[in-house]
Amino acid sequence: MKKLVLIRPSEKYIDEILAYRQEMMDAARRHFAGDSGLRKFEDIAAWIEQCRLLQHKETVPNPDWVEADQYMLMHEGDGRILGMINFRHYLNEYLAEYAGHIGYAIRPSERRKGYGKSMLLLCLERCREFGLDKVLIACEEWNEASRRTILTCGGVFDRTTMEGDKKLERYWITL
Repeated sequence: MKKLVLIRPSEKYIDEILAYRQEMMDAARRHFAGDSGLRKFEDIAAWIEQCRLLQHKETVPNPDWVEADQYMLMHEGDGRILGMINFRHYLNEYLAEYAGHIGYAIRPSERRKGYGKSMLLLCLERCREFGLDKVLIACEEWNEASRRTILTCGGVFDRTTMEGDKKLERYWITL
């Protein structure tokens, strides 16, 4: 099996990002996570630019957002997106209660193959390199696959919280 890598979005992958977005939209009941708002963008070049702007405090496009790194999971040398993961550099009030440092999703056609665990472990290494010693991750209570991924990667249950009608479970992972 080829090595899995985290790649930043770029214009090189516009067609593949469009295909990933469409597959996620076709399958998602409510929303999909870990993609810096990809669902809202028909113009993929504009989404890629937003991802770049999110990397630096002085260019974050919304005052309610925090700096973040957006990654796509791929096999090295392959252009197919397996999943997406977003690493938020720190927690604002909203993230501290409901979302955490990391959001992620695996492409529906690639689920149940262990990619979620691999992607999260790769991102946790980026968090360590960034200087964090622990990260918060949340998932909806019904999302058993995400819960198992978080627990397998060292997640320790913190508590349950409500965001509107969504019941969220919060987990801490020590790095």
